[in-house]
Amino acid sequence: MSKLFPAYRFLAYLVGVLLAFCSLVAMPLKYLAADGTSAQHFGAQASIMWVAHGWVFIVYVVVSFLLWRQTRWSLPFALVVLVSGLVPLVIFYVERVVTRRIRAEHPELAAVG
Repeated sequence: MSKLFPAYRFLAYLVGVLLAFCSLVAMPLKYLAADGTSAQHFGAQASIMWVAHGWVFIVYVVVSFLLWRQTRWSLPFALVVLVSGLVPLVIFYVERVVTRRIRAEHPELAAVG
């Protein structure tokens, strides 16, 4: 059994959570909160999460590419899967689409255990 599908799902959620936190919490607090406030300070400190998102996203791209090679999806679909980690909240929808598609087309990849 391939471990790519469970790895893909874990990384998709992790990338999605990191991107949502950075885009919807850290960045607004850093740039929109009043200067010198604790909220602005928290936003500035939390901006390091962009680095974590970047590294995890690189691993996500590699795993998604390997999964694409194994499933032989079309190039446009593979590009949507890869780019979804760059648009906040989109990756959660794309992960559901990928999960449904893998379970329908490649049940051996989705097998547990």
